[in-house]
Amino acid sequence: MLTFLSVAFSIYGAMHAYALSKVWLAFPHSTWLALALLLAGIVMTLSPLMLWYITRQNWHAATVAISWVAYLWMGFLFLFCCIALLLDLGHGLATVSGFHWHPGAAMGLFTAGLLALGLMGYGFISAKQIQLEKITITTPKLSPAIGKVTIAQISDLHLGIMLGDDFLDRVIARLREIQPDIIVATGDVVDGQGDDLIKLAKRFLALHPPKGAYAVTGNHEFFAGLENSLQFLRNAGFTVLRGESVATGGITLVGVDDPAALSTRQGIAANTSQVPVSPAADNFIVLLKHQPLVDTKIAFDLQLSGHVHGGQIFPFGILTRLKYGVSSGLTHLAGGRWLYVSRGTGTWEPPVRLFAPPEITLITVKSEIKQ
Repeated sequence: MLTFLSVAFSIYGAMHAYALSKVWLAFPHSTWLALALLLAGIVMTLSPLMLWYITRQNWHAATVAISWVAYLWMGFLFLFCCIALLLDLGHGLATVSGFHWHPGAAMGLFTAGLLALGLMGYGFISAKQIQLEKITITTPKLSPAIGKVTIAQISDLHLGIMLGDDFLDRVIARLREIQPDIIVATGDVVDGQGDDLIKLAKRFLALHPPKGAYAVTGNHEFFAGLENSLQFLRNAGFTVLRGESVATGGITLVGVDDPAALSTRQGIAANTSQVPVSPAADNFIVLLKHQPLVDTKIAFDLQLSGHVHGGQIFPFGILTRLKYGVSSGLTHLAGGRWLYVSRGTGTWEPPVRLFAPPEITLITVKSEIKQ
């Protein structure tokens, strides 16, 4: 964890240094400007640590205000750096090619800043437009007498300081609209110790999926505090599967802890190969696993995962695909198995989604009679 934080803050600090150097080059140099930029860079780079501290002091109003400022800035900074790098690359290529293109530091700063603001606005609106993705899987493992089972997958809601009543109302409205047989939550449902988590949990009780609601832990359940996260999920009406399986509606659901359980020493079943399958092992098996890492040692027909958010803010999705080897959506695996990776329903940190809209997924498992 310490190594990860060191790398993360080093990258974040480098982004600030790059962006603020653009400001330095665009304005007349002075000692006051240098000090102001240095102070701004230090404060904004360390703002996530400040939030971590004040959240644990239960200073709710300050946490909300600083969260919005810090995370909107984080989204803007990422987009600004991507655009500025493209402009610098274009300038470099033009110079090498013999073209005389010198927009000037001030023009470059203005262009990158304006484009980043525009994309931020678009991404902020996009993050509120929850899309319904539908997939259908046909299998001989589902009894013809049952016909079909519908599963609604929600993932990565990140309920807490940034996302609360209004967001959850939209999620619940869509779930009521599609009326699934089963609701599953594939991790990162909560993202903090917000004052309203108890009230938010009760809102889920308005849903009554006939074959139950089930959840697994994500990495943020452990980061936010496992016991509080589990209490939230159970108060919301979810059966939390931690290295367990359950048969319902003619299918078998298997759930495992996120690997963060190992690093935080709070988990019991991060190793999927140790998960017991119910006696109805000939059922269609749906594995609920937060991260889209496939374990060939466990039998499953369909794995439902989240975690990657589809990248959330383009072009970050390129990095997540390089790490996990899959993109969001449905992937056909060897042995007739399937992996579905949700783009997630909420947002992590910046309340922005750029070319990776949020989703609720409706999976229909249909019976196929063997010939």
